Amino acid sequence: MTPLSKEAGLRTGANRRSTMSGFITKTAAGIAAAATLIGGLAIGASSAQATTTSYDRTLGNAQFEAARTQNGLAKEMNYGSILHAWMWSFNTMKEHMAEIADAGYTSIQTSPISVIKGPMQGKKFTENWYYVYQPAGTSIGNSVVGSEDDLKAMTAEAHKYGIRIIVDAVINHFTSDWNAIEPSWQNASLFHTKSEGGCGNNGTGINYGNRWQVTHCHLLGLWDLNTENQEVGNRMQGFLKQAVADGVDGFRYDAAKHIELPDEFGTHSPYFDTILDNGAQYQYGEVLQGDAGLNVAAYPALFEKYSSNGGGNTASNYGGALRSALNSKNLNAGNLSNLQGQGVQDDQLVTWVESHDTYANGDRQSTGMTD
Repeated sequence: MTPLSKEAGLRTGANRRSTMSGFITKTAAGIAAAATLIGGLAIGASSAQATTTSYDRTLGNAQFEAARTQNGLAKEMNYGSILHAWMWSFNTMKEHMAEIADAGYTSIQTSPISVIKGPMQGKKFTENWYYVYQPAGTSIGNSVVGSEDDLKAMTAEAHKYGIRIIVDAVINHFTSDWNAIEPSWQNASLFHTKSEGGCGNNGTGINYGNRWQVTHCHLLGLWDLNTENQEVGNRMQGFLKQAVADGVDGFRYDAAKHIELPDEFGTHSPYFDTILDNGAQYQYGEVLQGDAGLNVAAYPALFEKYSSNGGGNTASNYGGALRSALNSKNLNAGNLSNLQGQGVQDDQLVTWVESHDTYANGDRQSTGMTD
């Protein structure tokens, strides 16, 4: 699979901004650095893999450190640039690793690596990109990114250049097609029911002012994992541990705000405390701001607790402000100096202009934006 015409670069840390590039160039990385001056811009694993950690393989490894230093890449993942290699295959990433390092990216973020249904429309991109966000189970490898062996080869190549790998992990739900789900997961007790809690429209109706519905209803009709079930947590932790054993260094958690916090509803939910203990170096979540009752700051605190090199949230409000500033051609430092974290520390925020949601969803917030 060849690179797409648009990739989104993400920045972590207080004074970071995102870049969009047709492909990777030093110019894009240079623009990102200069922008800080204007105002802040699977197969499930067994317990035998519990000791595999990203830190030992990277910052704790002399060869990795020598390569990272030679390429001038950030030591801490929570202050580096992330190349959002959206819909790139593992082999494409591997082939362009020297260019990625030369452009100054600390990390590469891949599309989800779980087994998926389809794609159902051949290789027609506009009909298929969202399948990677609808897992059919926890085996590693799919027709978009490649096989588990491809993942291992790509992560090994990245580490030769001092680059770390973040995987976009979908841990809230599976595909809406029950028959496409891996047989070992076809157990109703592993999913939330569609009839409780007042979720309308066969479990898919969500009132975003009601946190219970946000965390228990079936988003877009997708089978919502029963995250209070310890077996579900153990299985998902096994998947994440296997990814780390394959060379992955961190995770971005899709739809993280749709998963309850450990003690949000009076009864302890073990999910995050279970799955986040996986050996990753950096973990952050898609926690889009704006919902009533959403404790935005509690998520990065959890992610950071279980990561050796930091954790955070997506700065969705700031991303919107950046898109607005670019569209209006009004890059006013006064308007862009506040990361709008809503209680989240600045160094726990991942800033970005464009993601797959703003580029390919129906509202197309950034599709028309030029490089």
